[in-house]
Amino acid sequence: MVESNAIARQPRRSMVRRIVLWFSGGIAFLLIGAFIVSFFLDGLIRPRIEANMNASLKGYHATLSRAHLQLLGLTLTLRDLTIVQLAHPQPPVATFPVMRFRIDWRGLLFGRVVAYVLLERPKFHIDQAQLATERNGRSSLRQKGWQDALQNAYPFKINHLDVDEGDLVYVEAGATKPLHLSHLNLDSDNIRSIQAPNNPYPSWFRASMTIFDRGKMSLQGSANYLMKPFPGMETRYTVTDVPMDALTTASRHINVAILGGIFSSDGFIEYSPRVTNVDVHNVSIDAINATYSHLPETTKAEAKRINVAGKAVEKETNRRAVNIHIRELEIRRSRLAYDDRTGNPPFTLFITGTDLKLMNLGNHRAQGPARLTLSGKFMGSGDTNITGTFLASGEGPEFNTNIRIENTDLTALNPLLRAYGRFDVAHGRFTLYSQLGVKDGNISGYAKPMFSDLKVYDYQKDKSKGLIGQTKQILIGTAAHIFKNRETQQVATQITISGSLKKADVSTWEAFVEIVENAFIKTILPGFDREVHKTPAENAGG
Repeated sequence: MVESNAIARQPRRSMVRRIVLWFSGGIAFLLIGAFIVSFFLDGLIRPRIEANMNASLKGYHATLSRAHLQLLGLTLTLRDLTIVQLAHPQPPVATFPVMRFRIDWRGLLFGRVVAYVLLERPKFHIDQAQLATERNGRSSLRQKGWQDALQNAYPFKINHLDVDEGDLVYVEAGATKPLHLSHLNLDSDNIRSIQAPNNPYPSWFRASMTIFDRGKMSLQGSANYLMKPFPGMETRYTVTDVPMDALTTASRHINVAILGGIFSSDGFIEYSPRVTNVDVHNVSIDAINATYSHLPETTKAEAKRINVAGKAVEKETNRRAVNIHIRELEIRRSRLAYDDRTGNPPFTLFITGTDLKLMNLGNHRAQGPARLTLSGKFMGSGDTNITGTFLASGEGPEFNTNIRIENTDLTALNPLLRAYGRFDVAHGRFTLYSQLGVKDGNISGYAKPMFSDLKVYDYQKDKSKGLIGQTKQILIGTAAHIFKNRETQQVATQITISGSLKKADVSTWEAFVEIVENAFIKTILPGFDREVHKTPAENAGG
């Protein structure tokens, strides 16, 4: 009986074995067939994907060299994808050596069929002409169809994006060096908000890059790519050792030239259609040489920029949906200059060895006043100390400053004296004490300039000026000698500064420019000029 049962089981085992073999063989045949068929599909897939991309793009054209669909894992690999701008096709604005799509298997755990995308070594190249075409176009960048073109390459929605070793270059006409971001790496998951859909920022991302061949930047945060009309995000950032002279390409459009300087910062940014929060923990700029140039040909554009920037700042002041807070900003060991090319002759004012610290700068009155301290050497010689406070106010700018500049070599100011006073000095010292304040649209304060060890005329220096010019210098020098303070041997005067801003709705930045212009250009220098032009009789009678 036992033997008969064993004999009966043997045919059943052999049948099961045959079925397993046939089934395994069938699967293997299908897999091999799918693998082989995948290569025959390449010629059909490439032109279809290319056509779908170009149907989505507006103002751009895509060219795809190769495409391969691996049926076994539903993996699609695109190679040598190039995108050009139709208006300026050379150079291409983007090249993708490898773009790989596959099923994001983790999405299946949530009942969704979504895709994972890997971009290997993508390169983006933008020049000034291409950027101008984009800026002047009627449709926005979001309407150009870039996202749709990427999505149309693969039938499933993208849920995970991985960028490996990307590269971005911006080249401007006449620039000696392009703006370059390299080693760009980005990893972002849950783009379709499958997980934690009730979280305002359900997607996470992290990114890193090299800025201008030396600086480093890292980001780590979360996002909501489905927000309308644009995605929202929040992130912590760290930026270190960024060489600032690379920014001269861009900064020259606002009349700023930058030499040297290293920039570092860290903080938190939240930006979305609903709210903007910027919390900068620290900003440091070290050893920068920055010059602002006031040029005859850009005078109107400069005034317009000041007005636009000022109005933008005022618009965000005390706005509930916008919170900006800079806890600490430091500029160390730097040279800051103002170069006026409209004067006759042109002149430059500068501070060397500048150490500036700005604390608690915000756009809400409730944050309290910002505090400023600055020290350095005015014109390379005058000991300079400036302290001040600034408070955001919806009723207008509110700030107070205390200024002390001592023992500046007056000959360094000769171009300025010639431009406004039509004379210069052989030697002398300039000192200034001033307090200025603005509140409720009213300016108050004083400026006390003092000139010591003053010598206006020098035969060797002035012999080329002619008889009239030499006579003027002698008279000025004589008058200055007579009205000196007998105890301090200083030429001094005190000027009261008071009044209201020209416009009731003047911006903070316009107010600052107006105060500097009125207090130091239109008041101090003409005051000095009046003093040194007094006759001995006028001075004795005063």
